[in-house]
Formats: sequence, structure tokens, C-alpha cells
Amino acid sequence: MTLKRITEHPILAIPEKKEVTFTWNGRTLTGYDGEMISSALIANGINVFGHHYKDGSPQGIFCANGQCSQCLVIADGHPVKSCMTPLQQGMAVTSVDGLPELPAEDTTAPVADIPVT
Repeated sequence: MTLKRITEHPILAIPEKKEVTFTWNGRTLTGYDGEMISSALIANGINVFGHHYKDGSPQGIFCANGQCSQCLVIADGHPVKSCMTPLQQGMAVTSVDGLPELPAEDTTAPVADIPVT
């Protein structure tokens, strides 16, 4: 996978990672296991992750550190910040156009630590 990715750097080594497939609005794409969903989307040329509920303006990556929610997507049925959620094999990711429907009270996923590699 070399779409919009840094493949070599004069100083830093680019670690090899396991390639996985996921879907974006039903379209099969590839990414790397454990990378943030937003990174995989941008590497596949997708910069608009949804549209604002008030005026329909496009939303995508903004702060890239989990503070703003501009990168909100639905991943496996749950609204998540794509810049803070690691990609997994077979994950189904969809855009958020407007306000997302929240999951039922008893279906939320537990909070997980993201390992730093």
C-alpha cells in the first residue's frame, strides 16, 4: 500500500506493519493494523469524513489529538473519534452526516488503552 503514505525518510525508519482491510461506506480499503482510522482514510485519499449537522459543511481531520470531534465516524456501530481509534481487520467505518444515532445504553464498548509503539 503506497497511496498517500511516507514510504521512506532520510533519518527515521518506517516500521513494517500488518496490512488489514476495512470498509468505508461499504467500499473495501486497506490500512495498517493499529494505525488510527483517520490515518488510513487519508492514506486512501479520503479527507472528508462527514458533514456538519447545522450547515452541511465538510468535516475531517482538524486537531488530530482527540479534542475537537471533527473527525467523528461510526466504527462497527459506535461513534468514535477517528484520530484516536485504532484500525482493526474487518472494521466497518461509515461517515457521519449530521448527528449520529447514539448506541443503546448497554452496547457501548469499554474504554481501552492504546499502546504506544
